[in-house]
Amino acid sequence: MNEWVITTAIGLVISVIGYFLKRTMSQVDRHEAELRQAAGKEELREVNSNLSLEIKQIREDYTPKKAHEKDFDECRKEFKEIRANYLTKDDFIREINKMDRKLDRMLDIMMASAGKGAGDE
Repeated sequence: MNEWVITTAIGLVISVIGYFLKRTMSQVDRHEAELRQAAGKEELREVNSNLSLEIKQIREDYTPKKAHEKDFDECRKEFKEIRANYLTKDDFIREINKMDRKLDRMLDIMMASAGKGAGDE
């Protein structure tokens, strides 16, 4: 019967040690999870802070859509004015050809009058 008591006592001691060991390991795991979560919160705070700074910078540099539309409207208006007031390449060539024909006629007239003037002498 002594053996039975010793075996029971050893089993009981091993069970108690196992229980406390399991409880300690559970607490360590729980604390580790809390630390990871706390570290994650710190990282999230840092990321959130960085994002807040970037958003602030974007708001300072931001140009509203209405301002862009106004600029585009001004550009369109200027393009219309340019089209209305300036010559196209074809118009320029046509005008230069007219000038060339006039100069050729003037040259012909001058040559003809020079020829008549030389014959009179």
